Amino acid sequence: MAVNLFFVPHQDDEALTFGAGIRNHLDQHDECHVILYTDGASSGVRRQLNGEEKSSLLKKKLDPHNEGYAILDEAAFSVCRNVEFERSCKALGLPLEWIHYSSYLMQDGTTTVEGCKQVIMEFLDRYPQARVKTFTYAGGNHRDHANMGLAAQGLYEQGVIQDLRFYVEPYNLRKALKEKGRRHILKETTVKSSHLVVASLKEYTIWEPTEGRFAIGYHSVKKCIDTVMKKPVSYYHKP
Repeated sequence: MAVNLFFVPHQDDEALTFGAGIRNHLDQHDECHVILYTDGASSGVRRQLNGEEKSSLLKKKLDPHNEGYAILDEAAFSVCRNVEFERSCKALGLPLEWIHYSSYLMQDGTTTVEGCKQVIMEFLDRYPQARVKTFTYAGGNHRDHANMGLAAQGLYEQGVIQDLRFYVEPYNLRKALKEKGRRHILKETTVKSSHLVVASLKEYTIWEPTEGRFAIGYHSVKKCIDTVMKKPVSYYHKP
């Protein structure tokens, strides 16, 4: 049984980009550890939920008091995102002990390559010789995504990582294809369990504000979530 480490920058990335890959490894009876390494607190969705901006999902300005919840500061918002993340991981089929928050958890939007190397080494120390999965550095990617890819590439070149894959977000696919070339980006479909990838993504669509469930992922990337729910796939390239 192989051990795989999936490094997740933000809550929803594990299902949206890694989902098909994680499920295929689980269906092969591999061990899959999903590691969140930012707090996800900088998302503009928080302003929408606090009524400062129009809700992109509900097409209106929300009034937290009327909706039955309190104004969300960054810490409370991060907790709500973590609830979505954990429910998504469980729906994907991951046991609780394979869902992790890095000890070097970074503030959303402030990651560095060196900080990301610390996160990788934290878990390689726990799971030596594990396969490493990060997001790509290609395509002018979001810094929190690209920095982890650059960190992994550096550790791979040093011989610290033996087996590495870079996953490509659906919304970054066109730019990554242009940069890396079509023959280098590989498409991975779910072999047996696409319904579980869909179930994990659905956790990000639930609007139950009085229960602290705010469809944060769906507010943020509704179009991407809808697309992947119709056809769960993952894209990746090798070093």
